[in-house]
Amino acid sequence: MKLLRTAVLTATTALVSLPALAETKVLSSVEVEADLSAYSDSNALEFWPTLDKDLSQAIAQRVEFDDSSEAPRVRVEINRIAIDGDTILPDTGEFNQLEGAVRVYEGLNAGNANSEVGLSNDEAVQSFPFRLKAETADGEAPEGWILVAPSKDDFYSALVNAYADGVLDRIKVK
Repeated sequence: MKLLRTAVLTATTALVSLPALAETKVLSSVEVEADLSAYSDSNALEFWPTLDKDLSQAIAQRVEFDDSSEAPRVRVEINRIAIDGDTILPDTGEFNQLEGAVRVYEGLNAGNANSEVGLSNDEAVQSFPFRLKAETADGEAPEGWILVAPSKDDFYSALVNAYADGVLDRIKVK
């Protein structure tokens, strides 16, 4: 439980320390996929089956959408969820690492917006790996303070939100 408590405190601190976005980014779409197939023994999606949806919503809450062909689209692929490097999570479902890749494309093709593909260009204009790791903080609460351990869901939310903030901080939008 100490790992969970200190990791959430660290993740929350990381959220606060991220540079504030000067202006809201405008995107045409956001797509998030959690594909852990490279780690056949991973059990993370058994604990967190809605990770892709949750991360997509976290990003969507931080941007504006414009379905014009000029607005870029973003694809985030989560390909590793681990606890201290191990892709087999404990029975509690705790994890402290999210890894993946982010690709930014030119935008939607207005003529094909209703088609199944709907994409004008499959060549990324920006691509980068993105990794997030919550570290434990060594130390105790100051005298007279009481530590309240976060729930597993609080910890999960802190990591998902930190990942969303980090992705948006790194993407370049005209």
